[in-house]
Amino acid sequence: MKNDMIRELFQGWSLEPLKEGWSEDEKYLLRKSVTTKTLRISRNKSLEDQKKEYEAISSIPQVKGIIRPLSYGELEKGTTYILYTYEAGEDLRPILANMAEGIQYDLGLQAGMKLSSIHSVQDPFSGSKGRAEAYSRKIDLKIEKFYKHQVQFPGLLEAVRYIDSHRSLLDGRPSVLLHGDYHVGNMVVEDHELKVLDFNRYSFGDPYEEFDRMTMNIHSSRTFSKGLLHAYFKGTPPMAFFALWKLYALTNAVGSIPWALENSPESLSFVKEMVANTLEEFLVDEVPVPRWYRAIEDTTHY
Repeated sequence: MKNDMIRELFQGWSLEPLKEGWSEDEKYLLRKSVTTKTLRISRNKSLEDQKKEYEAISSIPQVKGIIRPLSYGELEKGTTYILYTYEAGEDLRPILANMAEGIQYDLGLQAGMKLSSIHSVQDPFSGSKGRAEAYSRKIDLKIEKFYKHQVQFPGLLEAVRYIDSHRSLLDGRPSVLLHGDYHVGNMVVEDHELKVLDFNRYSFGDPYEEFDRMTMNIHSSRTFSKGLLHAYFKGTPPMAFFALWKLYALTNAVGSIPWALENSPESLSFVKEMVANTLEEFLVDEVPVPRWYRAIEDTTHY
């Protein structure tokens, strides 16, 4: 029935389900002749939600290699959709480590520049104080679920204590458009050109929050990750960034295992691996600069 409604709405387009990803939304490729589009259908988002996403992502400067929203609407009562452009390419995560070092670094530079374009969109809804308070509530929820699920994992309790004692770092931060899931799993590459997909988790907040999932990038390629940081900061990141990055990365680590238990038990092994990597990088000493970055850069001035 639903597919019939999609075909009626997009007459003349073939319909191909997309199974990748952990989103509850249903995703399809629409094809007609040489044109392909990406359709995302949701039962959890109102028409107003889809409108806000359309307007927010449309505000990103026209940069090649970032998907663009085309339209949104209601498929039936309680079911909405948003239609995006399609970016062709090969999934980056499984192939990145096998590329030449120079190519890995260049792709990282591209990722950093594209992220800067996304972050150029200012938050139209709330000041920095409101966003800081909202993120602090997010911390409370993650810690609450950590204790609710009685998570036993080496280093996580120490991470909880660190987060609780460093919340003041959130004060006075700017608020911008965030991709919300910016890592190699949401990127493809074609002819050495990096392309960014999937704004399903977009939000507004501190631009440094965007780096809370960098562990996935680092796990795939430290060279790529180095390039991303260099391009984003136009050089070496400031110490203030590393302090906030540690806070956001540990917050994400604390919330990841409860999230997997509730939403994606099949991914628990992978999530635990990413959590372990994050804790290994950030909890070894008081210096907030992660170990992998210290190993590849001259950070003696920190």
